[in-house]
Amino acid sequence: MKFLIRKAKTKDAYKIRNLLKKYSLEADIIIRSLNDIYENIRDFFVVENKNRIIGVIALHIYWEDLAEIRSFVIEKKYRSEGLGTQLLKYALKEAKDMDLKKVFALTKITGFFIKNKFKKISRKKLPEKIWRDCFLCPKYPDKCDEEAVIIRIK
Repeated sequence: MKFLIRKAKTKDAYKIRNLLKKYSLEADIIIRSLNDIYENIRDFFVVENKNRIIGVIALHIYWEDLAEIRSFVIEKKYRSEGLGTQLLKYALKEAKDMDLKKVFALTKITGFFIKNKFKKISRKKLPEKIWRDCFLCPKYPDKCDEEAVIIRIK
């Protein structure tokens, strides 16, 4: 099968939202509004197969040297193809090209990130994330079941 990984375009916004919505409960990711996706479309990268978006990842910048991997989903039937790793590497290359020093994620798939050279850290070391997004989550602070991971970009 042929897969294409590329930066998202504005025409992809509906497809991105639908994919995130489809897997929001399973992956426990935030369903982002269409307006939010359009406003942040430059954060997104997609995987395409026959003009169909089957995976998405976002690299969201928080600070001069810090970004987050978010909205990371691969269609279930394609998950054994290694597309998650390829998509993550694509986003990390973008981080490197932007001279970012660290990229983090809050995730339930910690093992996947560890296999890709991320290390576990305390969420307390991510104040930018906590103050900006976590306060809005109904699971904050006592019921959060995600782990924080981080990678240093070389």
